[in-house]
Amino acid sequence: MSATHDSSWFERFMASGYGRLARGAFGLAIIASALLLLDGTIALAVAALGLIPLGAGVFNLCPVAPLWGGHFIGAKYCGAKIRRD
Repeated sequence: MSATHDSSWFERFMASGYGRLARGAFGLAIIASALLLLDGTIALAVAALGLIPLGAGVFNLCPVAPLWGGHFIGAKYCGAKIRRD
């Protein structure tokens, strides 16, 4: 990935601390919704899927970034894109 890649507002947001928080909150919302609104095995399956965005936020990972040329590891991905002035 080159450092000259122009990032969108969405990429910049998701690489920020607020983006990490949003991914974690989204994961928690999926887990809570599944456990409160669904029953049985399907509830556990949907809750398990909620671990993906939760883990992405907690560990600063971006599972979809490789689709547009970004890096899976958030620290490597956002380091080339965001200037902290």
